Amino acid sequence: MAKSEFPDYVNEVIKLKEKYKSDIHVLLGIEADFFPQYVELYKRQLEQYPFDYVIGSVHISNGASIFNKDRWKDLSEQEQTKEKEIYYKLIQESAKSGLFDVLGHIDAMKGVYPTFSQINTEVVDQTLKIIASHDGTIEVNTSGKTKECGGWYPSSEILERACFYNVKVTFGSDAHIPERVGDEWEEVTNYLKEIGYREWAIFEKRVRRMIKL
Repeated sequence: MAKSEFPDYVNEVIKLKEKYKSDIHVLLGIEADFFPQYVELYKRQLEQYPFDYVIGSVHISNGASIFNKDRWKDLSEQEQTKEKEIYYKLIQESAKSGLFDVLGHIDAMKGVYPTFSQINTEVVDQTLKIIASHDGTIEVNTSGKTKECGGWYPSSEILERACFYNVKVTFGSDAHIPERVGDEWEEVTNYLKEIGYREWAIFEKRVRRMIKL
């Protein structure tokens, strides 16, 4: 979305909030990219609007889209590890920035490159610890099932470690089409209970509230 489109988007959602207030609780949210060099710019823009929540996601890492499969061609094992660590260092910075209520799809780099999950590095645990230390929230994003990797973002292994480190979670279908809104809500709820979660986060006026699963 272009900066010039922001006001129209916000105004439309505010009108829908009012129109359907007796039927459904409409929230105003946005997913914002994370670029370390533009933190202050993003902060100024986001502060202008009455968002209920802001999701921060890394889509560009080391100068290329995380969904560009060609970025992995001819990389050595060491180079692949470096790429994964660069990506997660950006997620760490996004957690530290304080810009976001939720960190989006924290292993989405596996989307078109499932082998990404098998690249062995301690950076994932380091990232989860940093998210926890900054009282961050990650989403369980079910859109991974629409990519080559299948499954959710993050993987079940990462979610189990997130629970161990007391990282808070919320739900996100990242729908893109109306038919996918709330996709696998019950499955996510049941899985989170199985691995030890007892509550998850919801947001309103950028205030987090934990509710029972």
